[in-house]
Amino acid sequence: MRLPEHLELLLTDEPVLDVYAHGPWRVPDGLLETVAERVDALAADPRGAGLTTEQHMLLRLPASLVLAEVMGILAFLPGGGAIKGGSRCQLSERLLGPHLAKPPRLSDRMTMWEAPGGRWRPPGDWLLEAPDRKLAIELARDCLGALEGIEPLEGRRRALLRLYDEPPPCDVDLPKADLLELWARHADGEVLAAVPELLGPVGYLEWVCAGLLAARERLTAAAPRDEALDRHLSRLLLQAEMEHVPAELMVALGEERYREVAARFPGDRREFKAGPWQEETRSWLLRALLEGEADACRAWLDMAMRFTAVVQGLPGEPWFPKNEYLPVALFQTDLRRMFAPRRRVVNPLTARLRVPEPRKEAGELRPALETSLVGQPELVAALAEAAGARGPVRLLVAGPDGTGKRDAAQELARSLPLPRDPLWVTDNLFAGQRLTDAVARLHADARDCAAERLLVIEGLDAIVTDPGNGEALARELRQLLSIHPGLNVVALCDADGDARVREVDPALPLRFRVARTRPFTVAEHAELFRRELAARDVRATRQALAAAGALLAATPPLQSLRNARLAAHLADLVLAGLAGDLVRKPDIPGTLDTAGHPGNPLTELADLTGLHTVKQEISLLVAGTRADRMRAAAGVRVSVPTRHMVFTGNPGTGKTMVARLVGRIYKKLGVLSSGHLVEATRAHLVGEYIGQTAPRTRRLVERALGGVLFIDEAYTLTQSPHKDDYGHEAIAELVKMMEDHRDDLIVIVAGYQREMASFLAANPGLESRFPKQLHFPDYTDEELLEVFARLAAEAGFGLGENLPGALAGMLRRVPRGPSFGNGRLMRNLLDVAIANQSERVASADRAARRAGREPRVTRKDLVTLRAEDLPPLPELPQELLGLYL
Repeated sequence: MRLPEHLELLLTDEPVLDVYAHGPWRVPDGLLETVAERVDALAADPRGAGLTTEQHMLLRLPASLVLAEVMGILAFLPGGGAIKGGSRCQLSERLLGPHLAKPPRLSDRMTMWEAPGGRWRPPGDWLLEAPDRKLAIELARDCLGALEGIEPLEGRRRALLRLYDEPPPCDVDLPKADLLELWARHADGEVLAAVPELLGPVGYLEWVCAGLLAARERLTAAAPRDEALDRHLSRLLLQAEMEHVPAELMVALGEERYREVAARFPGDRREFKAGPWQEETRSWLLRALLEGEADACRAWLDMAMRFTAVVQGLPGEPWFPKNEYLPVALFQTDLRRMFAPRRRVVNPLTARLRVPEPRKEAGELRPALETSLVGQPELVAALAEAAGARGPVRLLVAGPDGTGKRDAAQELARSLPLPRDPLWVTDNLFAGQRLTDAVARLHADARDCAAERLLVIEGLDAIVTDPGNGEALARELRQLLSIHPGLNVVALCDADGDARVREVDPALPLRFRVARTRPFTVAEHAELFRRELAARDVRATRQALAAAGALLAATPPLQSLRNARLAAHLADLVLAGLAGDLVRKPDIPGTLDTAGHPGNPLTELADLTGLHTVKQEISLLVAGTRADRMRAAAGVRVSVPTRHMVFTGNPGTGKTMVARLVGRIYKKLGVLSSGHLVEATRAHLVGEYIGQTAPRTRRLVERALGGVLFIDEAYTLTQSPHKDDYGHEAIAELVKMMEDHRDDLIVIVAGYQREMASFLAANPGLESRFPKQLHFPDYTDEELLEVFARLAAEAGFGLGENLPGALAGMLRRVPRGPSFGNGRLMRNLLDVAIANQSERVASADRAARRAGREPRVTRKDLVTLRAEDLPPLPELPQELLGLYL
């Protein structure tokens, strides 16, 4: 029995705002203080000077109309009558505390809750009393802007801002009621979906009833209750102390259901008692909660509270619910009572009175675990042993990704007689943390799981090999296994991960039963493919399964697309072109291109504009690779060359494009297994804290294995003025990984020519590991024109006869230098030209229609760019670079 993960925050003592319709949210430290400062600054804005009222009952008098407006918005944003709870639910009190006439005592209890009303409406409430309506509406919008950042309120806040940005065309000095009605009618479907109160009281009641009935149906299915729907609604009205059934419910419920509720209401009213009804409802919600319907319970409470607020406010808008008996606080208490971690003491009777287990005869087999794993005999044997053992589970599974490690942990968790679902933790949860915080988390997880749930640690090898905290965490885990003898642990590692753990702490692997997985055989790949088809209600012939197994076994992995995941990928590809429900051998493709790049990369390289020297150098590299393959075939010994490269040149000269083609070229030549490109900058490699950089760099390189790692502006790794910068640590780790994986990885570093020379000199081992340096020169004017024409053609446009000359004249006047964008500038100029052309043809069409003429915009006009569509050249031509880069 476990609370849904997105609700587990409610079991903590963190600062939480829990708007039921959104879900619990951890309030960032200092956020409410920042929002309060924004509100105070807006209240002190000179535009609002003198805008006060003596009529406000909660603010100090004279009360600022701006603060009164903010208080109204805060009551409206959660929803009309919506429940907001948690230790930070008192938003008005926390944001406006110094301005309140009687500041209340703030509560940090997690079971605290409120249900604010919803009478505020755009474009404003209190501020509309100001003499200048335009200023009032402007200030009301600024009030919404000041409340930015409170995540549970953001969706409704942004929807309301859309109304202010696209207001209805009307006189702002209309009577207030008429103005509010006009703005509400102007809201589109997207705004109404976020703010259904703008539908008006009856429309909002209809929306609430739809949600209420859906939540009740879900709860009744999980926790049956002897209560007809008409009685359910009748008693909801009575707990709200209604004297009659509102006629508006006929619209919300339909005539037949309304008459059923109205007929039952008088009889229920004579016998209804709010206290017993509250306890009965609490018991119903608790039963549903324990059946796993926490979200449905919260949805019913939220809709029931809104229902109360609406019917009490009729015929007007919903207001703060009063005299309601909905068990909100009781439900929140029950949720913590049932799911929060509890202290336990062993009852001595459990050992004294336990029935002894029957003794096993010598040689009797332990019960086998029924597993759905394909292949992996070593892991299957370890699972059976773990499931049948009397002691705690201590299993370490090492192997390639996608070979069933996670499935094995899940199957083992289902077989163990533990009261709670497993707890999964990953290496990312510990990366970059302070040692004390990381150790505290590990201890807390162990305490939470002891004798109650299976602890699954993904990436144990990554955790213990972290250069910052790894060794200490390995030691702590080893000690925890002794401190908690009932702790069940499954640790998952990459291939040879157990060996890496042993290098850090030789004693730690001895505490585990180690099982290894391996890549799948052809037959096992065929079985995986068969299962994927079966899950889609499709069959396959034996010949098709054999062909699929052979294809999958021969397909190199691409990052996370490997092993079992390849079978699902192939199934999707095959079914996309399948007519019936039987896969035959001809339906299986001859090759499986996981990179998804059709076409010949060498041809694409040759078709690129300019770059003649670059093309020639890459042709020489290709020729050298082919010659090495011929030598190897002839029995000549060939050493694996270093293929890492340096690309230098200004922005927009095609470095990234060529790097992507290099990966595909070497994939076609059989040098790289996948040929994909992983782009990175300094931010992807360098961490913010001690111990973050090496693991971050290592994970990035592992993503690029089989392809090309392209590091743009690589010189920034050595340019920081701070002594404690971690760029050099990233370079050291990168150099090591480049050497370890030189047979299936190409690293390309790129940047300005002078800066890259300094970068290579920063580390003694760098220059020797980048034997090939290619310079990408700036494009000539003629080449830039060719680039512009090619990009336009790819976008479906042709060039008018005057455009090339105009563009050439523009390029002649623009200075060249490091900031010149080359091809990037051409792409951006094309975007501007297309936008200008769209405005031009649309204006011509509008002018023709106003004059009563047939539109004269031809198809050729729609796809032709003219000289006049180019942006104007600034008086200082160098400013063009700043405007369009």
